[in-house]
Amino acid sequence: MSVVPCLIDRWSEENNSIISTWKQNERGLEPNQNVLKRCCSQSRKLLQKVQGIPAATERLALEMTVAYNTFLFSLSFSNASEIEESLKHSLLRVLEAAGSQVSGSDTVQLWEAVLKTFGSSVYVPYVHKLLLIQWMLWLMQCQLERVLTLLMQTDHKRERSALVNLQTETRNLTLSMEEDSSLMVAMAAKDLKDLLHICTVICQGVEQMKMEKYSMALDIFQEAKGLPSPRSLLAQIHTLTGQSFAKLGQPHCALHFYRKAVEVDCACHSALYQSALVFRQFGNPKAEMEALRLLYSAVQLQSDKISSSASLVSPATLLGGEQMTFISRVPSPSLILHTLAHTCVVNGSISDGVEYYLDLLASLQSDGKDLIHTGEGASFPRIPVVYLEAGFALLKAKRYSDALVVCEEVITSTLDFIPERLLLDADEKQNVADSDVVLENVDFVLWAGAAHLLQAQAHWKLKDTKEAITNFTRAINNLVKVFIKQKDWKQKHLGNTEAMVEITVTLEATKGQALAGRGLCFLERGQLKEALRDLHLSLQMTPGCKNVKMLLSEVLWRLDRREEASAHWREAHSSSDAPKSVNLPLYLQLWPDDTAFDFSELKKKIVEYMQAKKT
Repeated sequence: MSVVPCLIDRWSEENNSIISTWKQNERGLEPNQNVLKRCCSQSRKLLQKVQGIPAATERLALEMTVAYNTFLFSLSFSNASEIEESLKHSLLRVLEAAGSQVSGSDTVQLWEAVLKTFGSSVYVPYVHKLLLIQWMLWLMQCQLERVLTLLMQTDHKRERSALVNLQTETRNLTLSMEEDSSLMVAMAAKDLKDLLHICTVICQGVEQMKMEKYSMALDIFQEAKGLPSPRSLLAQIHTLTGQSFAKLGQPHCALHFYRKAVEVDCACHSALYQSALVFRQFGNPKAEMEALRLLYSAVQLQSDKISSSASLVSPATLLGGEQMTFISRVPSPSLILHTLAHTCVVNGSISDGVEYYLDLLASLQSDGKDLIHTGEGASFPRIPVVYLEAGFALLKAKRYSDALVVCEEVITSTLDFIPERLLLDADEKQNVADSDVVLENVDFVLWAGAAHLLQAQAHWKLKDTKEAITNFTRAINNLVKVFIKQKDWKQKHLGNTEAMVEITVTLEATKGQALAGRGLCFLERGQLKEALRDLHLSLQMTPGCKNVKMLLSEVLWRLDRREEASAHWREAHSSSDAPKSVNLPLYLQLWPDDTAFDFSELKKKIVEYMQAKKT
């Protein structure tokens, strides 16, 4: 027996053994990453042995099959450029075996030579397997023009219309998908071709969406729905269809396709997230919260799965990182939980909101998040803000002792970062970097002040006005460390002007709330002069605040200044004297609308006084 047939038999048997091991692993519920790694290593060693001797036609079928398997196994462990270099080496050996040569190293020219050389030979099925690998590598890099050029070369004799595009080329593509029973493959060529086809169509649709050509994207996704695909991929097609309708101003149609996506794959996170956004647009908080709950549960279930699972070729791999980021845009679990907690509290589901906030705080603590310096990304609020919102929710839920503890975390963490004094001067020009430092320092002051403010409100709710006054005073003492020299920021240039305007307005409002709260406590303790001073100052900070004017009326009436009391009462109930709309953070929305002060007796006295004046 000659040496060559012995080698072919031995290497064919080795190839089939590797593939049998993989197939057995693949049939399991959770394909194992370690098995994939071992198969990849063994297949690479086999390819090295096969390519360690000169190329010959009698070994071409074996060599191209082993190369095909090796490239598939390598997807999880090598980048596309490394695999492409190995593929080019294999193609050069294929030409060498046929006694052909190609000038230059251009991949397209190389493929043109290979396809012309073997276009009508018995080796076509093996060549087409390697062509699928090339298609896959270029698709992963979203090089659609190169994919089109490659596919057109497979049947260069076929007549084409003047308008040639990838969509029609993939639709009319005919490749030889015959399998050799003596040489096993890690993935059937037909299965890979079908997956490449639908992923290529989806990639085209996504590219149209990026160019804001949503109607064209819809046509492409419509074709994609008719192609063989995994359930998870079909769900993503429905989601992308919904997103295109949403961009075209048709939210009801968008919602219809998001629902179809979830029906196909209940774990389609992007569909659930996009649904929540549509429900928010509709002003349907109940449906939005339900969508967010389902999304958070689905994300949690996914994160609990075994991380060692492995698949040979996945849609996520073929569509590449950039495309998948666009397709599967879903916030982090922490951001989903924060959005859910925030939405619940804003819409009155306080007890649910509290539980979600406490889960979020526990998650942040278990992840070792630094309260000051660590964030979850640009879209996630700073962690002290999350703590303050949680404290606010606990106050609303009447869990005052818990609110005190949560707020104390913020106070303790910010203590070392609060400046003794901070001057904000819009006339002083600063670059963006310096402005960011200023904003950061103002944030520390605001967070500490807000934490003391919430603690003061908790003590006031607990009927401890003495401790409440102490904490309102601490809040004021913190907040006045920031001195605003020029308030007309919009006409000035202090770096991040918009952010500076927002934070100065918030600072003023927080001071106003602290002064109003302390004023109310003084009022309840009968310290009327102190109450009058604080309420007047509060009104300067937050002009037009109805509750503060009414409290001021109460103090003035008790001081027997009835004309002034009546005037403030009338102003408080004048529709034309509404306070300016200020978009305050959630944690500052408790006071003063939740003072629960009984004004019924004062109202009766003022009405009698005003009637007596008329007579």
